[in-house]
Amino acid sequence: MRFIGTVVVVMLAYVVPLHGQEKITTVSSMRVRSAPQTAAQEVRRLKLGTVVTATTRSSDQDTVGGKTDYWYQVNLPNGQSGWLFGGLLLDYNPNQREQLLSQIIEARLKAENTDFTDRQEIYNLATRSITEAKTVNTRAEFELLKLLALANWAEAFPSDSADRSPYREWIKAHAAEVIPNEFAGGYNMRTELLWKLEAKYHALPIADRIAWAAAENEQPHDCEGDEVCHLFVYEGAVKYLDLHPNGVHAAEAVKNFDELLTDDVIKRASDKGGDQYAVEERTSLRKLFSSLRLALAKTSAEGKSQLLKKLDRLNR
Repeated sequence: MRFIGTVVVVMLAYVVPLHGQEKITTVSSMRVRSAPQTAAQEVRRLKLGTVVTATTRSSDQDTVGGKTDYWYQVNLPNGQSGWLFGGLLLDYNPNQREQLLSQIIEARLKAENTDFTDRQEIYNLATRSITEAKTVNTRAEFELLKLLALANWAEAFPSDSADRSPYREWIKAHAAEVIPNEFAGGYNMRTELLWKLEAKYHALPIADRIAWAAAENEQPHDCEGDEVCHLFVYEGAVKYLDLHPNGVHAAEAVKNFDELLTDDVIKRASDKGGDQYAVEERTSLRKLFSSLRLALAKTSAEGKSQLLKKLDRLNR
């Protein structure tokens, strides 16, 4: 009898009952285990942003992937149950759903070592979140996150895979939104998508962030050590300054232009003669500098005076 009683005590200490505590997954393809340990059989996988109800948790914490937390036994959408590691879950409150979804998407966009399939789930969650948005501000935020997720997803496109599924279907679905990066591999999202979104929500506070995302959006280039090329790649920041002269990133944009406007760039813009390529480059540089001057006239950002002094050297 003592032996049986001891077994009962051990089993009761193994888990802690919960009262329908809701959780939401924060990673793609989250593994559901048959027991609260990583060595246990995998029951199924859950998509990013899946809401589950925890009924019990392990009595002891575990450390997985540098995170320490409990394991939670949850009810699954198909009626089964399984165990999820708590370090990859967040407490779920339906009244804070939009905030939680935004938090999860933002975190996954910053995560390292995510592959093509992981990034697809981020994109899909952002897309679904748009349809749930209750205000125009929230909708604008999720539309931005969707585009950032697309850019992130495109960069993970594996080289030499265009003829294989699912990559062949991906290209067909997103051909109008991306361009191949023949230098670095993969694809880049077309920057005009972000500028169109900025125009759509220009009156909202988030327009500043959208415009900066457009200015920073990576595009194919083979600049290497060519300073003029790097300056042209950053040309979108002129538009940012023009649209948001005193925006959150105005000082950063001015500082970056100051660093990009090197002596070599000024010399190449000021030279005379040269072949057709040199003349075309000089014309393009002067056009860019003219637009930059107009944008700087609107801003009061730190570093403006120093940058204008550099631009003045072109007229000497």
